[in-house]
Amino acid sequence: TSLMFDERDHKGVLRAVQSLQEDFGRLGASAPAKNQTSSHRIIIGTLGESRWIDELADSKKINGEELRGKTEKFIIQHVADPAEGITSAIVIAGSDKRGTIYGIYELSKQMGVSPWYYWADVPVVKRANLYFKPGVYTSGEPKVRYRGIFLNDEAPALSGWSRATFGGFNSQFYEKVFELLLRLKANFLWPAMWGSAFYDDDPANGILADEMGIVMSTSHHEPMARAQQEWRRHGNGGAWDYGTNEQGLKSFWRGGMGRTKNWETVVTLAMRGDGDEPMSEKQNVGLLEKIVKDQRKIIAEVTGKEIDQTPQVWALYKEVQDYYDKGMRVPDDVTLLFCDDNWGNVRKLPALDAKPRKGGYGMYYHFDYVGAPRNSKWLNVSQIQRVWEQMNLTYRHGVDRIWVVNVGDLKPMEFPISFFLDMAWDPDRFNAANLFSYTKDWAEAVGLVYKVQSPHHTRITRS
Repeated sequence: TSLMFDERDHKGVLRAVQSLQEDFGRLGASAPAKNQTSSHRIIIGTLGESRWIDELADSKKINGEELRGKTEKFIIQHVADPAEGITSAIVIAGSDKRGTIYGIYELSKQMGVSPWYYWADVPVVKRANLYFKPGVYTSGEPKVRYRGIFLNDEAPALSGWSRATFGGFNSQFYEKVFELLLRLKANFLWPAMWGSAFYDDDPANGILADEMGIVMSTSHHEPMARAQQEWRRHGNGGAWDYGTNEQGLKSFWRGGMGRTKNWETVVTLAMRGDGDEPMSEKQNVGLLEKIVKDQRKIIAEVTGKEIDQTPQVWALYKEVQDYYDKGMRVPDDVTLLFCDDNWGNVRKLPALDAKPRKGGYGMYYHFDYVGAPRNSKWLNVSQIQRVWEQMNLTYRHGVDRIWVVNVGDLKPMEFPISFFLDMAWDPDRFNAANLFSYTKDWAEAVGLVYKVQSPHHTRITRS
C-alpha cells in the first residue's frame, strides 16, 4: 500500500502522516511509500484542504456532511474504487487540521502503537498481518473544547532529564510532548515554567506548537502570553506592581501579544503576585478590574481583531477566587476557569441554572501539587474514581470550555492523564460502573498485564 495525501494540506497533518509511516515500521512492516502508484492506498486529508478528500466527498464516496462544519472530527472508512487505478482505500478524513491528525493517530492506536510508546516505553507488538473491518468509524466531536495538561513542579526531574536528552525545554523536547497530546486527542498546554520560558527559551517552540496543532496558553499567574521568567529576564527593572509600574507592565504584555498574535492561543488575563503569590492587600477589586480592561485593550490593538475573537481566560485560583466572591466580574466572552483545592476537590462551580456565558467555564485540576501543608510530587495519588466523580460533577454544571490538569513531571501520571483526556473528549462515556473496566483495558493496552485465553475462561496475569 502507499500513503496518499495532498502536499498542500496543513503542515501538522503532513507531520502526522510521517508519524504513521514510522508507526508501520514499529510494527515490523515496511514503511509505506508516500504518494506512489499502488492499487491499495491509505488516503489522508482534511476536507477543504485536500483535493483527494474533496473529490471523494463530491463523488459521494464519503459523506462530506459528516465533517462539514464539525470540530476536530474524523472518519476512517473503507472505500472501494475510490479513483481511477485504485482498487480500494482506507480513507482518513478530517473536518479540520486536528480532526485529520486525530484520525491518523487513531489508526496507529488501533494497529497497536500506544500513545505512550515513547514516554512510557510501551512495547509495540510485531504483526505479520493487519486487517481493516469494512465500515465507517469515528469518535465524533469532543465535548470539551480545550483539553490539556500543565507541566509543573518540573525541577529537578523533568528539567534535568530534558537538559540531558534534548538540551532543555526546547522544540525537540516539545515535539515529543505535542505528539503525545495529539495521540491522546488533546489540544491544549500550559508549558513548563520553573526557571524556563516557553517562547523565550527556544523561538521555535511557538512556531512548532501552532504547526502541529497545539493551542498554547500560560499558567494562572502568567498573564498575556508571557512567562514569569521573562519578567525576570527582560522586565524593565521595575516592580511587578501595576500600581507603581503600569507602563512597564503594559509594554511587557504588549510584547507577549505581538509575538503570539497569529497563533492559536488562549490568553490568560488579570494578575497575581510575582512567583505564584497573592498580590498585596492594597491591590483591590477595582485595580484588578482596571488591569483586565487595559489588557483587553492591548489584545485588541495588537491583534487588530475584535476582542471577543481572541480566546481569553481568568483563572480563579487560590486567593483569586476571593475577588470573584467579592463581586469582581470579567466580560462575558472571557472563560472563567474554576479550580480545585490542589488535591482534587473542586472548590466552586456555576449554578446548574446559571446563565450561559459566551466564554464558557473551565476547570483547572491537580494530579500534582507542591505547596503547604503537604504536596504530592513524583507519585500518583489520584484514583480515577475520584477524578471521575469530581469531573463528572464539573461537566454536569456546564463546565466544558477548558479542562487542564497539573501533571507535574508527566512521567508518573500516565494513567490518570489518559483517563482525564479520554473523559474530556466524552464525559458521557464514563460512569461509576465502568471505571474498573477502563483501568483493566488501559493496563492491557500498555502491556502491564496480558490476557490468557483458554477454552473455559479469560484471566488477567501479570507480565
